[in-house]
Amino acid sequence: MKMKRNYKKDFTLLALLLIPIGVAINFVGFQVAQVLRLPIFLDTIGTILVGVIAGPLVAIVAAFITNSITAIFNPIYFPYVITSMAIGLGAGLLSKYGMFRTIYKAIISGLIITAIAVIASAPITVLFFGGATGNTSSAITATFLAMGQNIWSAVFTSTIITEIADKVISVLFVYFIVKSISDRYLSKMKYGHLYMKKSNRNK
Repeated sequence: MKMKRNYKKDFTLLALLLIPIGVAINFVGFQVAQVLRLPIFLDTIGTILVGVIAGPLVAIVAAFITNSITAIFNPIYFPYVITSMAIGLGAGLLSKYGMFRTIYKAIISGLIITAIAVIASAPITVLFFGGATGNTSSAITATFLAMGQNIWSAVFTSTIITEIADKVISVLFVYFIVKSISDRYLSKMKYGHLYMKKSNRNK
């Protein structure tokens, strides 16, 4: 019963309304990266944002919805729902300890989320797709394979290279977005009080 009450506390009306916003941000970020042909994805900015101010459970839902919709157009993305949900969980847990309150902590959070993404996604890339999914990291993987690395080593190395830039940049986007949100709104979110301007001035 206590766990059920906690779920209800997390999924307030404002938190539920934040989910489609987070999903939309994920899609916009991904489309911008695709149009500009950037070697990064920018498809988890919304998920991280939801995790930072609404908590890990809400972020997991936003991640699941994002990948489920994306998979309709490109099924290759559905197995990576595990990665997206892990990122949402990680962002929420990091936020619980105020790891997005300063830009320095945000960068550290970006590195931690990078590690989460690599650990979750590299095995999927190898086991589901044989090491290549057709994105930028596949070309990097091919380069490492040509240099004599085995498939696991090549995939992990290429994933680290692409994810570290993607996740640090995504986290910095979230940091500045949260900084721009009003205290009035933040006060109504699970972890919003940690990032209120008035609260920060008092510390």
